[in-house]
Order: sequence, then C-alpha cells, then structure tokens
Amino acid sequence: MENKVKFKIGEIEFEAVGSEEVVERERNVFLNTLLPAAVDAIVRTQSVVTQATQYIEEPEEQLKLVSSVQTIQADDINTQSCTDLLRTSLASFLKNYGSLNDQDFTLISAYYDEKKNGTNMFSSENVKQYYTEARRSEYSNISTLLAQLAKKGYIMDAPDSHGKTPKQYILTSDGLAYVESYQPKETNKEKKIISRPKKIRTKIESVYAKLSADDFNLKNYPEVKAQDSFKKQMMLILYIVSKENLGDAFSITDVQYLMTDILGLPATEKQIQGVFDRNKTWFKNETDPMNKKAYKHKLLEGAKDFVRTIIDEEFKVNQNKES
Repeated sequence: MENKVKFKIGEIEFEAVGSEEVVERERNVFLNTLLPAAVDAIVRTQSVVTQATQYIEEPEEQLKLVSSVQTIQADDINTQSCTDLLRTSLASFLKNYGSLNDQDFTLISAYYDEKKNGTNMFSSENVKQYYTEARRSEYSNISTLLAQLAKKGYIMDAPDSHGKTPKQYILTSDGLAYVESYQPKETNKEKKIISRPKKIRTKIESVYAKLSADDFNLKNYPEVKAQDSFKKQMMLILYIVSKENLGDAFSITDVQYLMTDILGLPATEKQIQGVFDRNKTWFKNETDPMNKKAYKHKLLEGAKDFVRTIIDEEFKVNQNKES
C-alpha cells in the first residue's frame, strides 16, 4: 500500500501519492516553495490579500490539516521507515550504484543530500562539494553538466531563485523517480568476456611408440650414433626397422620418435623433412591415415642401396681391423 495525502487550502489543492518519505518531501516542497508562489499569484490576479496573508502566516494550521488527513488514512497505509543516513558518507552511499557517469553522480549526490540533510535545493558549489566528499575527480564544467540535466528534465530552477548567485536547482519528479529506480550498470570488469574456446591440439602418437631399442637387433648393423651425418643416421634406422619387419612406412613424427625417444639422438622436424625433400626418388609417399595433412614415406631401392653402402663400408673397415 502507498501513502496518499490530499488537502485543499482555499482554491489551492495538493495531492501526493507514494512512500512516506516521498509524501513528506513533496509536502515540504509544496508548503515551503510552491504554496507561497501560488498565493502570491492569487494575490496579484484576484486581489485576495487578506485570505492570502492568512494562508502564508498560518503554516501551523496547514501542518495540522495535513497531519489530520494522514491520521485518518493511517489504517490503510503501509508505512516504511527512511534509511538511516546519519552514519553513511556520500562515498559509501554511492557504492550501491556501481560505476557512475558524471550526470548520474550529480543526481544521486543531490538526492543523498536531500535525504540526509533535508536540503532540497542545490547549486554548482554544492556539486563541487559532492565531488570533494566522494573523493572523485571534478567534472571540467559544472555549469554545462547542470544544463544537460535540466535539458533532460531531471532538475529544474528552484522557485524564487531568479537573480540568486549561484543559481539554485531542485530535483524534478522525473529526477527523483530516476534515482529511486536506478539500476547499477555493469562496469568493464564486470562484463562477461566472450572468448573463442582454444583449439586443443592432440599430440599424434607414433605407431612405433611401443618399440624399444632391443627390438631392432642393433648388434647386427653398423652403430647408428657413429655415423658422421644426420642423413646417414636417419636412413640407417629406417632401413633397420624395415629389415626387421617392424614397419615399412614413416611419417616425420615416426622418424623423430625413433631417433630421439628410442635411440636418444637429436632430430628436428626440419632436419627430417629436409632428408625427405632432397631425396624424393628414394621414397614412395602415401597419405598418413593418422594425419590427413601429412605423409608416410616408404623406402624404395634407392634408399636401401644407400644404406647397403653404409653397411658394406662398415664391413670392410671391420675386415681390415681383423687382418
């Protein structure tokens, strides 16, 4: 249930609907600013000086009338207590509103000042003080800032403020509603960062991963590590694997695994690819079933003849040593 106050003083009627604090604020604005101005207008247009003077000089009677109307309606009103701001600083109060631009900061600060101190009018000097109290960098042009808020209809010139310096403003009904319904905006830190999921690259395991050096019968061949070039080392190990019927097709991943993981020899993908590229007539290339973008290489006779030369030279060296 909302509070509702309605009363009539002479030809002037007043009605306010809302929470207890809203009704009280609207009533104060009416009695302190709008009513005197309205009475003055009546005096000048209808010459009801005596009646107007009575209205102006008897604010206590007006307050009694408002109180009586509120008392009559008390059974139908669900009142709410105002927030206790006595122990709340402006900086602390503003934390509830998240990240604020300068226009929202000014409106909410003026609202806070009115709620806590009962000052429903403010000026550019008050706004500067708001920045100081909130420990916030001051806007470069306060006058322009207030003009923008007035253009949006959130503030208006205070009654009887003509000629006063600095100029006085009050929050309009739209300004009050804007603050009371304000929802904190997301900051850059709070915004969800939408990123593309990282592509997970799975390492392709060599088909020779289950082999060990013992499977190669290396004692029957020249020592791989003793060869004087990477090309001879690589071709010899491929020949041994084929000769021992352990496999006959080799990808770059396979060759690298055989040389580094099993024999402990240094071998890079670039070195391996270089041997394949410079000796294309030695190999038959087939698409790797494990990796459609790669190839398997089978030894042709040219490759086998090259390795047999290595073996023959090793045999001759050993014969010469024995003789």
